[in-house]
Amino acid sequence: MSRIKLKLSSNRVSGNLTKIFLFRKHPETITKSLDGPLLTHTRAIVPGVPTCHSAFKVNDLDSSAPQFLDHNIRDIASQYPDAFYYKFNPPKLKHKGRSHSSPFPISALDYVPVTSKDIFTPIPLIIRNYFDDVIPKETRLQILLSLVDLHETEFIRSVDDGRWTVAKASSLRGRYTGRDKGIRELFKLSRVSKAWLRLVFDGQLWHDLDLHAFPNIPEPLLARLTSTGGSFTTRLDVAGHAQLMPTVFLGMIDNLCLPPSPSGSILTNTQLTAINLQGCSGLTSLSLHYVLVRSPSLRRLCLKGLRAVTNTTCDIISTYCPRLTHLDVSRCSNMNAKGILRMSSSAIDRCEHLYLIELRLCGLKNMDDAVMSALGKAAPYLEVLDLSYVRQLHNSAVEAFIACESDSSEDLGVDIILVSPRDIGRESNHMTKCRRRVTRLRHLSLSSCILLTDDACSNLAHSVPQLEYLELAGIGAALKDDGLIRLLNTTRLIRRLDLEDASAISDSLIATITPSINPDLPLNHSVRFALEPGHALEQLNISYATHISDDAMLVLIHNCMRLKWLEADNTHISSRVIKEFVQINRERGMIGAKIVAIDCRGISEPFVREISASTRPRRGWRAHQARKLMYLDARDKNVDDLKVGQDECDERRIVMKSFYSWQTVDAVKSAREKRRKANSRRAANESGGSFDLDDRVTKWWSPGGRRSPRTGRNSPLDPNSEGCAVM
Repeated sequence: MSRIKLKLSSNRVSGNLTKIFLFRKHPETITKSLDGPLLTHTRAIVPGVPTCHSAFKVNDLDSSAPQFLDHNIRDIASQYPDAFYYKFNPPKLKHKGRSHSSPFPISALDYVPVTSKDIFTPIPLIIRNYFDDVIPKETRLQILLSLVDLHETEFIRSVDDGRWTVAKASSLRGRYTGRDKGIRELFKLSRVSKAWLRLVFDGQLWHDLDLHAFPNIPEPLLARLTSTGGSFTTRLDVAGHAQLMPTVFLGMIDNLCLPPSPSGSILTNTQLTAINLQGCSGLTSLSLHYVLVRSPSLRRLCLKGLRAVTNTTCDIISTYCPRLTHLDVSRCSNMNAKGILRMSSSAIDRCEHLYLIELRLCGLKNMDDAVMSALGKAAPYLEVLDLSYVRQLHNSAVEAFIACESDSSEDLGVDIILVSPRDIGRESNHMTKCRRRVTRLRHLSLSSCILLTDDACSNLAHSVPQLEYLELAGIGAALKDDGLIRLLNTTRLIRRLDLEDASAISDSLIATITPSINPDLPLNHSVRFALEPGHALEQLNISYATHISDDAMLVLIHNCMRLKWLEADNTHISSRVIKEFVQINRERGMIGAKIVAIDCRGISEPFVREISASTRPRRGWRAHQARKLMYLDARDKNVDDLKVGQDECDERRIVMKSFYSWQTVDAVKSAREKRRKANSRRAANESGGSFDLDDRVTKWWSPGGRRSPRTGRNSPLDPNSEGCAVM
């Protein structure tokens, strides 16, 4: 650096000259007179006259740019005496010279409006909500309603296509399917916004308030569902809600009521037509009666197993629910037959009929002839009557139900038939005929009514011509052939016959329900068996009937074209009957066929293995509720399990229940457990070579049942050697 300084300062003459010329003072040349010599460096700003700088000068006050032009002062001074003259002096070299021109006269910023906001703020993108702003409310509600229907249709389609398996049903995702899954999705959509919340809880979506699949639903949600649109609800199903309190239920009913009318009525009513309260053990009689009083349009009512049901409940039903057609008060411990008597008597006193079509009174106490007689007169439209486990019911009560007085003039609502005493099994010499009511019963259950005999069946002869389901299980040897044959000869539409424990029946009864085959008629003749009992028989239970032979059963199986359910456990049937049943049902293509032959000595293990290709040990079903039964499903592709057992969910296979077929279920369970232990040992070895503890027994002294392989070697490893050996 010093060398550079010395070199630059070596030529002093040139440096001094440079300073002289660079920093010399220029005398100012001021024009005092216009008569002097021409000022070549003097310029004048003349309005309207262009100059050489006009293209590079912008006037801030005027929209039009000023004009500059160089002229001789003498020539223009006389024309513009008031013009301002200035003289151009070259800039001093002491500092940087100032430029009197711009590179471009117009800037883009001159056209950008001045704003106080940040110019870097992004422009908001407005997206229009067409669903909430454009689509009408009715269409939006229909879309949400279609969402539930879509889930139900998709589930049915997955079942039909074979995509629904036991593994999927047993998983956590398979807990809610079909409509229940759609309801859950609706609740999820309510979290989107407040508008969607109001839309989801709109009453038009909840006319069918079916919540039986959600027993743990919070009480505030129940109140919200009923308060927003309760007046639209026509069906209420809260079966299984054992934690439902009376106060919450009363609030729900108040919300379900219609708004008060302008006339100022004190009590408003609901629009409920169906109520299911089965399993709601927390309800009281007051809360139950409250909903019945305010539901005059009620048609279906299920109160099965409720302790809140009393005889007063029957009075309220008769008074405030005149349109009721289906009633289930089975297993109500605080109610007896007097309630049914009072309900029937009140209708008879009003000269009216009960509109009951289905009445279930399972386990009703104190049943007698008066109750059955009043019920028969007051309810002529009954089609389903369940009197199972009514211990006090006897033959005379059954006769009182279908009998009518000879001088009766009231409108019975049914036809009347005259039968001779011989037709109903009575040995009488006089020719007086008995008057019987021709009921409309299609389903009659008298199972476990231990006081009944076959005389009750004789009393029902000619009075139940439309009977399809007859259940007489659990009565025992009191059921004999005579009464059953009289009844079955007059019930040609019988489809299901349950005679379990009827040990006194014989081949004569089997011959009665076996239609004959006319070889002259074609197989597809529609009226082939129209006049013979048993042509429509589908299910038959003759368990413990030890007097029935194989020949009678073979003819029955061959002639009953619709028979697909046969229960004959603890009988003397042989393997020929089972083989014929399996073969014929396979040929007919029956779906869901079943035969039960438990405790039948004529069934051997080799025979069960022989027909295993067409049978299955259990009737499996794909549902989350059946996950603990661990059905074997071929759709899950369990090759190892299928080598041991059969596909239990294949409806084309015949369900074969026997002692040896149940061993197949145990074998599949053992194979699964063995494979699980092998997989756990393999995983333990791969993770770190841990000690195998699965085959070791739990030490009796180990706290919490823990296994310790390195301590307690003196403890016995054989479980049979533990404890006190007495024998």
